[in-house]
Amino acid sequence: MIIFLMTSLFCFSQNKMLDSLENVINNYKTEDTTYVNLRIKYVARKMFLTPTDTTWTNYVNKTLNVSKQLNYPKGIGISYNNLGIIQHYFLSDPLGGLDYYQKSYAIFEKDPKFNKYVIGVLTNIGLINYEQQEYATALKSFKTLLNYPENTSKFITHFYIANIYGDQKKLDSSIYFYKKALVGAEQNKQPLYIANIKTNLGLIQTNAGYLEEGLKNTNGSLNLIEQHNIESLRMPAYTNAAEVYLQNNNIEKAEYFATNSLELNASLNNLSTEKSALATLANVYAKKGDYENALLTYQKHIVLRDSLINADRKLEISRKEIQYEADKDRAIAQMEIERQKSIKNASIAGGTGLVLASIIGFILYRRKQDAVSKSKEAEFNAKVSDTELKALRSQMNPHFIFNSLNSIGDYIIKNDTQSASDYLSKFAKLMRLTLENSEKKEILLSEDIALLKTYMDIERKRFNNKFNYTIQVDSNLDAENIVVPPMILQPFIENSIVHGLSQKEAPGLITISFKAENNMLICSVDDNGIGRKHSVLNKNNPDNKSMGMAITKSRIEIINKLKNTNGTVEIIDKTEGTRIDVSLPMQFAF
Repeated sequence: MIIFLMTSLFCFSQNKMLDSLENVINNYKTEDTTYVNLRIKYVARKMFLTPTDTTWTNYVNKTLNVSKQLNYPKGIGISYNNLGIIQHYFLSDPLGGLDYYQKSYAIFEKDPKFNKYVIGVLTNIGLINYEQQEYATALKSFKTLLNYPENTSKFITHFYIANIYGDQKKLDSSIYFYKKALVGAEQNKQPLYIANIKTNLGLIQTNAGYLEEGLKNTNGSLNLIEQHNIESLRMPAYTNAAEVYLQNNNIEKAEYFATNSLELNASLNNLSTEKSALATLANVYAKKGDYENALLTYQKHIVLRDSLINADRKLEISRKEIQYEADKDRAIAQMEIERQKSIKNASIAGGTGLVLASIIGFILYRRKQDAVSKSKEAEFNAKVSDTELKALRSQMNPHFIFNSLNSIGDYIIKNDTQSASDYLSKFAKLMRLTLENSEKKEILLSEDIALLKTYMDIERKRFNNKFNYTIQVDSNLDAENIVVPPMILQPFIENSIVHGLSQKEAPGLITISFKAENNMLICSVDDNGIGRKHSVLNKNNPDNKSMGMAITKSRIEIINKLKNTNGTVEIIDKTEGTRIDVSLPMQFAF
């Protein structure tokens, strides 16, 4: 966003020159390298001024075709990069953009005299991989850039690397590269970058426990934004500042920046920043003892977070569909080239075998084409399933947090502020653990057990110690080596508590057990509640279904697709209570 803004400002200042340049191009009659360079210069100075102009693709393709006819590598490479920019930024097709960027890189990496162009192309490749959360690939691109002496803006590269490490929660590495970026930005006298770096650095330092340094950089960023009137950074800087001040226990300033960030967002509609500001403001209200507003604000945060997750899921699947079709078309096109070569070679070899060779070649071609299509389809389906699984894991967390918030609401209604405060403290720990695991496909069984213990301790408090629980792990299982999908049992435990034990007069018991059976991990939730039959009779709405259980069953179905296993969920009605057996493929951390 920052680089785009700077480019736009640069282009705007060149309008008079652009008119003159356009006249020169229109009157230039020879399609030589000078002609190509004029067109490249025109694109560089005007394209970002009119990103909605649909003729840019044709304009750049004309430059590319002339460059190819002239065998002019500079023109070819820059045109591919420009087509990548159009796909990436203007048409919102990052994977299509990546394809063009890679073609550009393949041209420029061959000759050191093009290194200055390699820097821009590699930056674009790194940014797309960063957006797609392909962090290892993005880091490779950005770290490669640091080896080029032609890279005179290494502070920008350091900034991107710091962002990646921050997203990966590698806080010390992130701080190291932000500091390097800050030195470079200050040497180059770039207030926009200095303010942005200090905003991010302040939050990362605070999260890492360096409260004094974090507060200093946060205030430095806010001062620069005021001095230079950097409106593009004001809202995210206010959101970060709210979190920094909250962690420094300055509740008044935390509330000021969180509410002001939300007010600014009323006209900007930046949903991601709004989501963060709402989470911080909910914590501010909780610290103030205003639990009713804390609950209401956090519910808004959860609803917004859930909608963003669904939007991201749809976008990611759409991108995978585009990539799948493109990969399949390229593979089939390559096979067609190979088939034509085979026919040509056969005709050169001549004679009697030509017809037979053509027939055999065609049959082999069709078989290979079908195999490629099936392979690409299987690969695509696996990627989509992985995306859907990620979305379901993320949806599980808002659902789970929302239910926990209802418990705090119960205390607020009863005006039991001390219990609300104690409960909120335990809930904060549980929320932190839950969100830390939200992006992980698997966690250690021991970690998941610790998470379940915290959850059940909170629920015991909510239901006035109306039940006890035990957790049993077979002696032949290594809980420090076995991995499981995070929170896979939580919805079933929740169901046992809410619909089984809470409606029972006598104290109840939940037994959670883990054992190995035929290379599967059997995870059981066994309760002595009133059972499903009586639970349905007691419900106001017999059709009421647990959202969490539905999500978990969908998660297991997708895991079966991805790992080609037969995980199951079995519900067993007992004389007294219910048992759930969840079977999962046995997996190990090492």
